[in-house]
Parts: sequence; C-alpha cells; structure tokens
Amino acid sequence: MKLCFVFSPTFHTISPILYLFAKHSRVLIEVIPFGGSIDNRGLTYFARDELAKSIQIGCLVEVPFRNAIDYAIVTNRESSEIPENPKSIIRIVTSIPLLASYQIQSIFDSSSYYFVHAHHILSLFLSKTLVRYLEKKNFFGLLPQVSERRKNTNNVIGFYHHTSDTPFFQAIRERIKEGTVIVFPDDFSIEAYLRIHPLDSETTLVIPDKLTETKKYKAFCSVYNGEKNIIIGTRRILYYNLSRYDSILYIEDSLHKSAMRFGHTYKH
Repeated sequence: MKLCFVFSPTFHTISPILYLFAKHSRVLIEVIPFGGSIDNRGLTYFARDELAKSIQIGCLVEVPFRNAIDYAIVTNRESSEIPENPKSIIRIVTSIPLLASYQIQSIFDSSSYYFVHAHHILSLFLSKTLVRYLEKKNFFGLLPQVSERRKNTNNVIGFYHHTSDTPFFQAIRERIKEGTVIVFPDDFSIEAYLRIHPLDSETTLVIPDKLTETKKYKAFCSVYNGEKNIIIGTRRILYYNLSRYDSILYIEDSLHKSAMRFGHTYKH
C-alpha cells in the first residue's frame, strides 16, 4: 500500500488519520455513489488491503451513503482526498469494470463543463435500473476475460462534408468498416438507412432509442463484449462502453441544408 506521511511543521508528528490507515492497512478509494456527489468530484471511502486488491477502476461496489446503502462506481484506487471520518466500502458487487476509464473521465469532464453533479452524469452512462438488472442476472453475459479484439492507438478526428453526387446513405455505407459505431440523429434516420441497406444481423447490431429493460441489458452486454462488428444507434449509443470498437462515424444532418430525417430542404 502506498502511504504519504504528513508531518506537523511544529511537532513533526504523523497525521492521526494517516497513522490509522498505516496501522490497519487500509487504502483510500474514490467512488461516485449513484445517490449523490460533491459537484464534479466523487467521494472517498476506505477499503482494507484484502478487499482493495479486487477493486478495479470502473467496478461496482456498495457504500454507506447518508442513511442508506448505495451502489457506487470506483473512479480512483488511490485517492488523495483524506476525509475526517472516512467510511468503509461495504462490499464489491462485481469486480468486472462496468465502465471504461475513458467513460469515467468523460463523466468528470461533462460534470465540470455543464456544472452538473457527477452522479447525474453517471446515470446517463449507467442507470441504477440497469445495474439492478445486471445484478439480478449475476452479471451473466459480461466477458471481461476476453481480450479486446482491437487496440486503436491513433485517436484521429476527421470531418467529411458530403457534396458529391453519390447518395448520402451510399456515402455512409462506403465508409463503414469492421469495428465501426455509426451514430444517426434519431430512429427515423436509422429506419430510412435500413430501408436502403437492409440489416445483416450476423455482423451488425441496431440499438434504437426505445428499448425494454431486457433489451437494454442484452444491448449493454453485446456492446461491452464487442459481439458485433458494427453498431448502429442514435446519440445515446455514445454512453455505452465502446472500448472494443475502433472508430465512430457520427452523422450530423443539421449542418446540411437538406434535413435527412424529414426530407425538408431549407431556403437558406
């Protein structure tokens, strides 16, 4: 366990809190409880070494929060915050990381940018209802032991403005490759695309906006495991764990004079 000693400038004594952690071999862990957070930051709890060894960033734990027990996502295994009366993590619900590191960073970035509490942003990426459903299924279907099929080391953002005579949907089709996530503006545009280019269910997964809880669970597991080569969805798909996919093809029709969704041509 890594431990930083804080000395008093006058008496050169070790901080009592840090002495307590050194004596009892405890680790400070930062989490975001589903029920609350402090602005754009998580909360700090402690875990004994034997428990901390199984804790990973993105995994789900249970913590005492206010007067109840709440789910929480681990965001940092070595917190620098030292609360006055730190509480203990009760248990690890699953050691499988439900969220990737980039998602956790996006949660904090969005929280800071929009001045919204971090736990509200967390609920967009991982709802409490979905977590309960996953726990009910004993997290069956998640396969973290399978190594990622693809490792994208080149983070490149490219912009393409469609001005050619090639039909718009055909131009999209030509840019799709294995490991691509296609983000359409809404379900109407997905339906329009699939009327021209029918779905190959063996290689492609379509995730519309409206899903039952069972279908949300199945979609979460499928995307998490990278079961399909291509994912088609609306902007909501960006909240999923897309670690196993190389590229995102984001379709934004509002930048064009002809709205893809309604076939309406603007005068200006």
